[in-house]
Amino acid sequence: MKAEVINSFIKASMDVIQQTTGVQPKLGKAYRKTTPYKSNSMVVLIGLTGDLQGNVAITMDQNLACSIASMMMGGVEVPVLDEMAKSAVAELGNMILGNTGILLAQIGIRIDVTPPTILTGEKMELSNQNALIIGVPLIFAGEQIFELNISYRVK
Repeated sequence: MKAEVINSFIKASMDVIQQTTGVQPKLGKAYRKTTPYKSNSMVVLIGLTGDLQGNVAITMDQNLACSIASMMMGGVEVPVLDEMAKSAVAELGNMILGNTGILLAQIGIRIDVTPPTILTGEKMELSNQNALIIGVPLIFAGEQIFELNISYRVK
């Protein structure tokens, strides 16, 4: 995986999160993941097509998802992960991947993204057979982790 591609995902994520929530998460150390990997209790899964084919699984626990949804909705309390909260977090994923597409286009890589799919539950495992997965943790206050799990191949 090329650093300039991964860096586009990171920059878009940091920028969009800051713009939509007012919070600047701390960038953790990117690492290679093995498959299957355990997931937190909420996943926003978005497919990649075009010059890159694969997906991005954004994982977080439900408490962080509720906090993010609350910040995106101007501070309205979001005590449970209801459909409105899921929609807000899915839209955050959409915005991140849309901005990633703009950054990648600037280096000559064209992508399209699928609509986000929301998965919730306990003890989930995600598998991408025969794929390289890079995990990029973004750390919020209280050490809550919003993680980008990027897996793609070049067309």
